[in-house]
Amino acid sequence: MKDVTFDAAFLGMTGANQQTLRAVQDCISARRLRMENDKVNALASVTAGRPGVVVIAGTGTITYGENARGRRAEASGWAYLLGDEGGGFWIARRAIAAACRHWDGRGEPTALTDKLLAKLGITDLWQLYLLVYSEQLPRADIAALASLVDEAAGEGDRVACSILREAGRELGLAAGTVARRLRMHRGEVTVGMVGGVFRGSAQVRRSFRREVRRRAPKAVFAGPRFAPVIGSVLLALKLAGVRLTSRVMANLDAASAAVGAK
Repeated sequence: MKDVTFDAAFLGMTGANQQTLRAVQDCISARRLRMENDKVNALASVTAGRPGVVVIAGTGTITYGENARGRRAEASGWAYLLGDEGGGFWIARRAIAAACRHWDGRGEPTALTDKLLAKLGITDLWQLYLLVYSEQLPRADIAALASLVDEAAGEGDRVACSILREAGRELGLAAGTVARRLRMHRGEVTVGMVGGVFRGSAQVRRSFRREVRRRAPKAVFAGPRFAPVIGSVLLALKLAGVRLTSRVMANLDAASAAVGAK
């Protein structure tokens, strides 16, 4: 029921489309209503509504940016069959492929092989083959295996280190590409790092920063200042014409802390 009419509402949603918008309009009464993909409020959660680029690297990946003129660009986000380079699923798939090559004798020995077997409670990689192709191992569960790559890299495994460095380069390439398309690559540009891949791997972060700096030398790196939902609140305030004063920003910081981890 629409018991309250808001002055403005901003919704950042995965897979936002006209059908979703109609469903939202049945539930929410707002004088100004805007719905976007959640990459938009992810950027706002980093830049507080200012121009910049955000790289979201979780199970999948997407890179999104806006410049001072309001122009937008994005890269990656082609999902796990066509892209998502540097995301959790991509890292895990590379690890599994490396283990298969090791198992066959076609590739460099790697600790990833034994780690995968132990994690999944199996004795050989043919069992992993059956789990994957029978879809008993869902995509999210495969992506979760990316943590084994960081673990192996921390122990000095060369194959794992190579996978993480490549993940960082791919994510950095996407960020640099978006910055260039928006003509922000020559000046100071905020580049946000959001998602579990960045939180989980120092090697990915290092490789990412190096690659971005090759393409945007004055890049300034940042994690999210707010929880993503507070990014939506900030954009709703802007939509309503509210000035983002220091007091307003302090209230948003407090609200972000109250809703938990960023």
